[in-house]
Amino acid sequence: MPRPLVSSSTLLALLGPPPARGRADWLAARLASLAAEGRLAPGARIPSERELAQGLGLSRGTVVRGLDAARDRGILAARRGSGRTVRGPSAAGPVEALTARAAPLAPGAVDLRATVLPPHPRLAAEAAEVAAHLTEDPAWGSAPADGIAALVEQICAHYARRGLPTSPRQVVVTTGAVSALHLALLATTGTGDRVGTENPGYPNSARVITTGRRRVVPIDVLPDHAGAIADAVGSGALAAAILTPDFHNPTGALVGGEARLHLLRAAARTGTPLIIDETLVGMNWRGAAMPPPVAGGGARTLLVGSLSKSLWAGLRIGWVRTSEEDADALAHLRLGVDLGAPLFEQQLAARLLAAGRADGADGVPHCREHIERSYTAVTSQLAEKLPHWRWRPPAGGLSLWAEGTRLEARDLVARAARSGIALSPGALFSPTGAGWSHAVRLPFSGREDELRRAMEVLAELDR
Repeated sequence: MPRPLVSSSTLLALLGPPPARGRADWLAARLASLAAEGRLAPGARIPSERELAQGLGLSRGTVVRGLDAARDRGILAARRGSGRTVRGPSAAGPVEALTARAAPLAPGAVDLRATVLPPHPRLAAEAAEVAAHLTEDPAWGSAPADGIAALVEQICAHYARRGLPTSPRQVVVTTGAVSALHLALLATTGTGDRVGTENPGYPNSARVITTGRRRVVPIDVLPDHAGAIADAVGSGALAAAILTPDFHNPTGALVGGEARLHLLRAAARTGTPLIIDETLVGMNWRGAAMPPPVAGGGARTLLVGSLSKSLWAGLRIGWVRTSEEDADALAHLRLGVDLGAPLFEQQLAARLLAAGRADGADGVPHCREHIERSYTAVTSQLAEKLPHWRWRPPAGGLSLWAEGTRLEARDLVARAARSGIALSPGALFSPTGAGWSHAVRLPFSGREDELRRAMEVLAELDR
């Protein structure tokens, strides 16, 4: 039976535009990511070298080197007369836990691919209270698609405490932050538009852009995060930008107040909408002086919030705070996606926020001591056993960015996996899947003993 063929147009859309340099490595890395995420099915045939070269605007020799590198990594199989086919996702090595169809970890493995905190201590009690009164709802479970009044009221209060008065008409509740990012992108841009996002940055920001058939424009944020995003927005070359100024993932950087004003002025001058990911704004465990939200100054801003870090990873409640006009547009758009976040989760979130037991939503997380201990476990091991790794202490957040691995990052990740440590290579945090060949993200949100064991393994592997 002939193998299914991935069309040139489909693969080119998945790959995205090639970078200016390192194109063969980029092609191999992108194919590895797509296979690991399940977006290239095992056994599928990819287009010919000639088709890919023409579609990507690269020389055939560059494409061949990239495909050969993917074959050497176990991503592709080549058979005479059959072309090149995709191998199973397990050959691609572990990737971030949020990726599609990620293979389950072996018992006892330590997962460093995601940032997950202990649930809020009042979670079970408040959930029981919500469940006890479910059948008393006079609406029998029906709720507005843009969010129940009790939750919207608490979100408005969250912004008021941060110095940004907000009316219920400016808020749309969503099923998590990624859904909110998708809706914000649809409301502000069109197919084929150029959308900037940080490099390195949160992988799902780039996925939101490419899934929406927009073009990813990497914004290199090292070493000057604040200056880089302001310059990119001020260039006028972007249709929009998805940015994380509050404890950026993966570096933990915090953009200061003056830099935010500069960014807002640049956005207002160029008319560039700013989609601001505030998922980690509540992870101020180091007690930094928090600047106001990125809003105002005549700029078009859409602030995306979430409760999955500050309350519980299983609580997929997000929102967008924006102008009334944009909120109305979002409310209509989301009807083509879903009919609202689950009522139980909305009621639970509203109760936790209203009770004042979710301080992490506005600043210091409920499990601050846990984070401090875990951070110390990671950084002490870095200083003692991996002094050749370069990293900066984060201002907050739940991860740090380490460069200077002696092994190539994908090789280190593969070897770590065989030792029971699941880790993400630096290339996963590149919007194009290229670069950061000697960098890794190190979350410090996990259990202290597991983090110490993981760091010991990494130190042994990268001596």
